[in-house]
Amino acid sequence: MTPSCSFQLKGSLGAVLILASALTAGSCGSLSDKLDRLARTSLAQIQGEIRLAGLDQEVEILRDQWGVAHIYANTVEDLFFAQGFVAAQDRLWQLEIWRRVGEGRLAEIAGPQAFERDRLARLLRYRGDMEAEWTSYHPDARTIITAFTRGVNAFIEHTGDNPPVEFKLTGVTAAPWTPEVPLLRMAGLPMTRNARNEIQLARSVAEIGVAAANQRDAPDPWHRLRVPRGLDVATIPAEVDEILSAGYAPLPRIPVLDQYSDLTQLSETEQPLAGSNNWAVSGAMTATGMPILANDPHRSIMLPSLRYLVHLNGPGWNVIGSGEPALPGVAIGHNERIAWGLTIVGIDQQDIFVEQLNPAVPNQVRRGNSWEALEVEIDTIWVKGEGPRVVELKFSQHGPIVYEDTVHNLAYAFKSVLAEPGTAGYLGSLRLDQAGNWDEFLAAMDHWLVPSENMVYADVDGDIGWQAAGLTPIRCCGWVGRLPAPGTGDYEWRGFRPMSELPREYNPARGYITTANHNIMPSGYTPPLGYNWSSPVRFSRLDDVLSDSGGFTIADFKRLQHDVHSSNAAEA
Repeated sequence: MTPSCSFQLKGSLGAVLILASALTAGSCGSLSDKLDRLARTSLAQIQGEIRLAGLDQEVEILRDQWGVAHIYANTVEDLFFAQGFVAAQDRLWQLEIWRRVGEGRLAEIAGPQAFERDRLARLLRYRGDMEAEWTSYHPDARTIITAFTRGVNAFIEHTGDNPPVEFKLTGVTAAPWTPEVPLLRMAGLPMTRNARNEIQLARSVAEIGVAAANQRDAPDPWHRLRVPRGLDVATIPAEVDEILSAGYAPLPRIPVLDQYSDLTQLSETEQPLAGSNNWAVSGAMTATGMPILANDPHRSIMLPSLRYLVHLNGPGWNVIGSGEPALPGVAIGHNERIAWGLTIVGIDQQDIFVEQLNPAVPNQVRRGNSWEALEVEIDTIWVKGEGPRVVELKFSQHGPIVYEDTVHNLAYAFKSVLAEPGTAGYLGSLRLDQAGNWDEFLAAMDHWLVPSENMVYADVDGDIGWQAAGLTPIRCCGWVGRLPAPGTGDYEWRGFRPMSELPREYNPARGYITTANHNIMPSGYTPPLGYNWSSPVRFSRLDDVLSDSGGFTIADFKRLQHDVHSSNAAEA
């Protein structure tokens, strides 16, 4: 790639960020000339030179014809500072919304419709051991993440009174990032499961009985449903599911300023169900004699995209691929030695505990034969158009209380792996980005906790593999977590399963590996990782194609990623 021009960003101490771009300006197809002009005057500078405080040495950034930033730095801190800076150049509005969602500050700009989401986000904040939190992601995670957030802040400061167009349209001001922002848990909530299914299944049991509800739920593998001793399914309210659903719902729209209301036209769009495919084939099945790995994470077509492509090159780092713009590193991609791709496994990483409230003393729950005090935090959520709402955030030993039923003296606690150190989504990729072989890949997978992923692998030595990865609770006493459980102490987590016990393969004789959110557990695998999976039709189609052919090329796999064959339709 030969850039058309160079761009340098220099710090106050003489450090330089040099950027080059192969892009040319073109029509944006704006809704009006006025909006087009406003947008163009708000674009970030991606050619030439900028001087910035915060860099130690010169950094070079090359933008290819797709706008992907290739970052070359001489120090690790400069590398991730630059990643934060270019992510903010391209996606600052998306970063602002991500931060507000994670911190529970969306209602400040979206109004009352975001209040429950904000309350949930504040309940889910990590409150554990920070040293264990940092070191789980990477030995240098604190340094890396701090540098990344300094880069985001450098761009915010650099924009001055000319921020990206979304800020002008809405009147929102971008706030600085702290190193704790990428550690926020709210983004990980939709990637873990199955608390909502527990509530829905319990209410189904109350409506139609255990056997019929179990038949409707169709657990895989089949499991005879039993209601935990002490649980009254008739008292479980829909509000628990509704509150949790706030973390899964589409984001509310942020209103534009009155003077721009005539420039924007918004329409409702229905988002299709998402899924993902990945596969790796050995060199024995390819035209080149080397493995090929393909990943097809199905995401809704949206602007901006969930994913963000970047190339990081610095001391000990040479990795390219996609992640999320709010996070340092690369979650799906390759370095000089290995490649990897992911699909969601769907490990059951959540449970609902029904706590019995003390009717005589507020904020106490039964624990065995005694009463135990809840932890209570007083917080304030600012709501646009209303002002402040004071909230009480309550926690039992099982986790945050998401709902209190004062009629039946019950409180519903949400227990999740997100309360454990190292469970900010996708940050486990920092170790993975530097792995150089299968053993180092497995060592990195020991620290990949959220989301649970089928991680397929290929390397330059000709090896392929797969590891199901994710923090997996050990539930005691035969309890499997399909229904809410009483919080009295009879149903508890007893630690977590070692990654070595989760399904994996390495250089299988069939010559290929593929996953598609289906049930990936070997026959007889126990205890199950979960009971609810996507239909196996996508996996079956991939398995049919890969098992029936050879001499594969990259072009073949591009076509397979666009395959529209429906096994269900073919069998109809």
